[in-house]
Amino acid sequence: MILRIGLIGDSPGWEEILRQEGVPFGAVTPAGADPAGYSVMAACRPLTPDEVSFLREYLRGGGALIGYAGFLSGLADAVASPVRVRYLEPGDSPVLPGLSLIDVEFEGALPREANCLRTQDNVFAAFVGEMHGGWGVVLPFDPGEAMEDFRAAERYFYARPDRLPSERVSRVAKGEVSHLVHAALERLHHARGFPYAHLAKFPAGCTSVFALRIDTDGGTREEVNRLASIAREFGIGFTWFVDAGSHEGWLRRFAELPGHEVGLHCYQHRIFLDGAKDAANVRKGIETMKIAGLPARSFASPFGFWSPELGRTVDGAGFAYSSEFGWAYDAFPHRPVISGCRFTTLQVPVHPVSIGNLRRAGFTPARMKSYFTDVTDRKLLRGESLFFYHHPGHHEWGVVRALCELGITRQARPMTLGQYAEWWEGRSGIEPHIVVERDMVEIERPDAPCPADVDVTVSRSGGETAQIEIGATVQLRKLPWKHKEEFRPPPDIKRTREFDLRGAIGRQFTRLQRRFI
Repeated sequence: MILRIGLIGDSPGWEEILRQEGVPFGAVTPAGADPAGYSVMAACRPLTPDEVSFLREYLRGGGALIGYAGFLSGLADAVASPVRVRYLEPGDSPVLPGLSLIDVEFEGALPREANCLRTQDNVFAAFVGEMHGGWGVVLPFDPGEAMEDFRAAERYFYARPDRLPSERVSRVAKGEVSHLVHAALERLHHARGFPYAHLAKFPAGCTSVFALRIDTDGGTREEVNRLASIAREFGIGFTWFVDAGSHEGWLRRFAELPGHEVGLHCYQHRIFLDGAKDAANVRKGIETMKIAGLPARSFASPFGFWSPELGRTVDGAGFAYSSEFGWAYDAFPHRPVISGCRFTTLQVPVHPVSIGNLRRAGFTPARMKSYFTDVTDRKLLRGESLFFYHHPGHHEWGVVRALCELGITRQARPMTLGQYAEWWEGRSGIEPHIVVERDMVEIERPDAPCPADVDVTVSRSGGETAQIEIGATVQLRKLPWKHKEEFRPPPDIKRTREFDLRGAIGRQFTRLQRRFI
């Protein structure tokens, strides 16, 4: 069986998810399509009668299908009335393991036979199981559409103390949507009796990667030097995003940081919500950095703001990558897609809660360290990168040291965001040909040049994974399998979506501040 995802319908959002996942995919039409050439089909829009007939035959032959309930009329019945799905919570169901709370915020449709993932109203929202002789995952929303959502909202983030930190981030949890698709694809392949394989998310030999992003936000020379000395202690480089106007008289100091990466935050630390003014702010920042001998190859906007207009400005400036949690957070790199348009600048998301967020929520330094330890543990269990960010003016040097130590002692490879973005771009150029059988995996080497440090991750039912070199043919029983410990979300995860009056007042105050900074 060739491991390949067949897309029925055009969906840039679905394509971006699958590029991020690192699996081959292609468009499928019923006329002339060979079902044996696709291990899973994905419905990306409402199906035509011919497509329903084609998929029914495909499923009868043992195939597998994933799609939104509203698209699968004729194959899977949905409840009659639309349902507002604010979020999905996995509960104790082992059907799709490794998931956390998924912010969706869509008017969706629930499958009648739903048996997993609960809505905010504690109603089952997704179906996983046998379908017309094959296997299906039927969702209450379309992942492709979710990936194209650019709305932002204030979100609380889980922490053990009573008060929770918050930040204005992407309203749809794109990282969690990708986790959901990964879990569904893995489940469907295993249900068919095949291993599941995809390009590894980290360089060969790494279990994760660690980076600390510094948004300078008017930091003083002393504060910058203090952070640089911490980086020297650990022998690592930080990724700095400078607001050039604040440091215009001493920008060259950032050029004197060997092993570090320096990108542009802005010239003036403001978002004007005016396309021409925001573009001028970016241009002036680039020019100011150039005068100081600092080429601006990367960008992060003030307050993590992202919009299609700003995205076009960033594309036009030719940055190698950008990083805005208003677009995505706690997710792997990808390119924004909206209304059929795929932006050219790679997004490299980070965890959006900084020391400043924790301070506003009343955390002591000891509780800050505990927070970052808990986040790191969760990320390693879920196979995520350890990308955090900080501001010089928030000090807490002991917490910064603890964060660096966490990244190094947990077998994560220290990198700058730019180094990881460059590696990811090399990974993105690989389109592997993966053949899977019940006891064999063959990874054919593509014709195009292939980076040497990109492996393929293969999993089998039972929660075991292994790494395979591209170009290898291996028997499953001979692989050095490692048991993957299953992530389980905290039992009280839903309290992050409960209303908090004190937090709402604080967020309104912060929003007013940001309008004038």
